Amino acid sequence: KAELEDMVHQKEVLLREVHHRVKNNLQLIASIMNMQMRQARTPEAKGLMKGLQDRVMSLATIHRGLYQTTGLTDIRADELLSDIVRQVVNLATGPGRRIVVHTDFRDLRLTPDQAVPLALLLTEALTNVMKYAGAPVGQVPRLDVALWRDGPAAAVLEVTNTVGEQPPSAETLATGTGLGAQLLTGFAQQVGGEVRIVEDGQTHSLSVRFVVRPLADAEARNDAPSPETGPGTSDR
Repeated sequence: KAELEDMVHQKEVLLREVHHRVKNNLQLIASIMNMQMRQARTPEAKGLMKGLQDRVMSLATIHRGLYQTTGLTDIRADELLSDIVRQVVNLATGPGRRIVVHTDFRDLRLTPDQAVPLALLLTEALTNVMKYAGAPVGQVPRLDVALWRDGPAAAVLEVTNTVGEQPPSAETLATGTGLGAQLLTGFAQQVGGEVRIVEDGQTHSLSVRFVVRPLADAEARNDAPSPETGPGTSDR
């Protein structure tokens, strides 16, 4: 039993190190992209580079969450998604752009197979919010992000923002390629859900309902022998 516990601990340490190094490499790539973005000559090029940089940084945040998690089979979705919201909002706001943010993340543990695409989905949704969110004259745009359980086996992620009276700027429309919508659909499918959008003229709401996969599925996958090693052989 002691030998098995030691093997599990070594496996966890090695996997944490992998996530840590991936996170560092992604942050380095984002820094290089930032240098390149400063040399871009057109707003369209800068916008495309900025969108790509945000996606790379979201991946780095995810790997940081995987590195900091307490085990190999589950991830605290509330902590991971809180980091995503904080990062995206901080990058997109400043003296000339304010937005009121309210989050409500319930304690929910997900397998990495669901936590990663869910975090990427949230990043894409927030990227769209930063482009199109608005408010009536004299008011500050508002963003609400929530994650909660819906019954014993399902959960819902919802992103709601206010919309303004002014149409999107020409720069925003020029940098919109439709890639975000494709990514939202793809990430929702990976989570096991479907994107639902509701607009009422004052707010824009995006939600995804999905069935939470049992943590035992990830445990079984970690315990299963790899095709190369097979049962009872050493993975060396």
